[in-house]
Amino acid sequence: MSSDSFDIAIIGAGPSGATAAAYLARKDLGVALIDVEDFASETLHAAWLSAKAIPILDELGVKAGNLLKAPISELTFFNADFSKSSQARFDQHAGYLVERSAFGKLIRNSAIAAGATFMPKAAVTEIRLNEADLVLTLNDHRKVKSRLLILATGRDSTLATRVGFRSDAISGGLWTAQVDATLKSKQSTQARVCIVLGLDGGGGFCWCGTWDNRAVVNINLPQSRDRVIEQLQAICRHAFQQNVLPLDLADQAARATFYQSPAGGALDMDTHVAKHTLLVGEAGGFVSAANNEGLYPAMWSAKLAAETIEESLRSKFSQDTLMSFDSKWRMQMVDYLRSPHTDIRFLLPLIFSNQPMADRMGAAFLLGSNM
Repeated sequence: MSSDSFDIAIIGAGPSGATAAAYLARKDLGVALIDVEDFASETLHAAWLSAKAIPILDELGVKAGNLLKAPISELTFFNADFSKSSQARFDQHAGYLVERSAFGKLIRNSAIAAGATFMPKAAVTEIRLNEADLVLTLNDHRKVKSRLLILATGRDSTLATRVGFRSDAISGGLWTAQVDATLKSKQSTQARVCIVLGLDGGGGFCWCGTWDNRAVVNINLPQSRDRVIEQLQAICRHAFQQNVLPLDLADQAARATFYQSPAGGALDMDTHVAKHTLLVGEAGGFVSAANNEGLYPAMWSAKLAAETIEESLRSKFSQDTLMSFDSKWRMQMVDYLRSPHTDIRFLLPLIFSNQPMADRMGAAFLLGSNM
């Protein structure tokens, strides 16, 4: 039975875990990046990335140029039946459409290049928290010893519960589903993104995107679990009829899976700190409640956690220093994570009749700006 020792163990090698690993490995710390997946074959899953994430990528030394080839320079808003529309324009690229798996792989490779030890296909079967360190037992009976731990396990709360976080701490408010398709012919590399507002007569929304040879439709409904797939199919039909999408994805939408997003859930948690442990990314509810965007807040929370870990490793009072993570992320991230103060139903007439309001809504959606 082998045992490896590290300064920090990170469970979850998605964008949040990989971001923390890349940051800490560049600080010459011993990092174990552990994930139950092998990432050998990943399904296509498009996402959009806020332009605010670019400075984090630059800081990590990630060369993302090949993945950022679909910039978002304008948005088209539609009402629920596509009878009204308006456009929001930006002086600079406000975001990018990306392939989520390829994006995560790029950050993982950056972490590995910086010196992190990547352990794929490694399920953590036990976590033992000692006074001065912790020991992880893997499914192949290896032992991983580290001083501190970051949990970046996505929506799976199993390990978070084991180290002391409440299993019901995050109460997601959005039911979401997505359909992705590969097109027979390439579209423009310029991302075309449309936002459908006012679904279910309230705060539900959908975004549709095309770029290169890809098309995606993503729907988000508050408190409407039973209507997610039905509404996704309807949007796919409308989008095709209105030439928003080059094909009708309604049949594929019927087979889509849906889940409850932890959007805004971070704000409901009492703490993201347990013994020797920090909780980041979707595992900690770091997803924007306004637009259900998770990549940028996942990376942002991971960067703040990594900075806190680095400080904690140098401190005589390690746990006290870890506790500062709660105040650190709240001071910096709350405005981006929380829902808009204004009820979107009252803004809809203005968005479709007033250009400055459409521009402000676009900036709020993609960049988290105040309305």
